[in-house]
Amino acid sequence: MKTVPFGIAGVAAATGLLLFSSSARAQDDVPEPIVSRAISATIDYGNDAIFQPAKHYTDFERFGLRPQQTVTITVAFPVELAGQLMLAEPLDAGTLALPEEGLIVDGEGKVTLQFQAGDAFGACRVSVHQPDDSNFVQFWVVDPAHPENTPPDLPGDY
Repeated sequence: MKTVPFGIAGVAAATGLLLFSSSARAQDDVPEPIVSRAISATIDYGNDAIFQPAKHYTDFERFGLRPQQTVTITVAFPVELAGQLMLAEPLDAGTLALPEEGLIVDGEGKVTLQFQAGDAFGACRVSVHQPDDSNFVQFWVVDPAHPENTPPDLPGDY
């Protein structure tokens, strides 16, 4: 039987201990809290039908849309973010129309974009955020042929 020199065995043991403690520490790290900087949102259906959804943590209250219906969304952020770029993306379906220069927070702390719902019925979210925060404007695309699938008391002009 061959013996392993003490130095090599010691290095191997120390390396194993270091790797184990590193992975154990990584598992104990507390995740960063999710930040939501949006203060409020406005959903404009046109024809003076304007709503301000309530906000719960990162999510704005869900509003109804017809398939292919277009609304204008304005999200307000702290004025300190004026001049900063925001990212916007439809998470489930639909199309966004963004300003040509990008979604830049204006001097009042607001960004405005248009959203057109897709044809799919059900939940539909729009994310308006920066890399380190999360804000979700939520919609429900109604199915006129099956109104029983629409959540009760769904607000909006659809």
